[in-house]
Amino acid sequence: MPTLEIAQKKLEFIKKAEEYYNALCTNIQLSGDKLKVISVTSVNPGEGKTTTSVNIARSFARAGYKTLLIDGDTRNSVMSGFFKSREKITGLTEFLSGTADLSHGLCDTNIENLFVVQSGSVSPNPTALLQSKNFNDMIETLRKYFDYIIVDTAPIGIVIDAAIITQKCDASILVTATGEV
Repeated sequence: MPTLEIAQKKLEFIKKAEEYYNALCTNIQLSGDKLKVISVTSVNPGEGKTTTSVNIARSFARAGYKTLLIDGDTRNSVMSGFFKSREKITGLTEFLSGTADLSHGLCDTNIENLFVVQSGSVSPNPTALLQSKNFNDMIETLRKYFDYIIVDTAPIGIVIDAAIITQKCDASILVTATGEV
């Protein structure tokens, strides 16, 4: 299994905001034990949804929960800037299109209990891949192996992908830019 490491520059920022994300994770847990698969989206790009996704997943993992972070933004992945690898990684789009097994895209990280599935190559029709039976089956299978699954999505104000992903999740977090609400 490939191992990904959080980029040092990103790690410094993450540590500064750690307590806020720990509180958010506690609030998720207090909302009920049926919240296991959570999508994270925003209306527009650049509002912090990927940063929030990574930090929520990191907080759950550091608290001892086996956590999977899925990069569901298959059109414009930003998550690859958070995690570095020395090898080519098979991702979500390859699994959904049937060209790779999910086990080849599941990556370990340098954070205990945190695993990642990268978005993969850009697909000519990402919406169709997310609407496929493979996506639904993947989420149902992964529920059996992870305590929490965090899915970073494309911005909901730009494309329909986040709405499709959210249908398969137990809850969704909408991230807004500071000062926008």
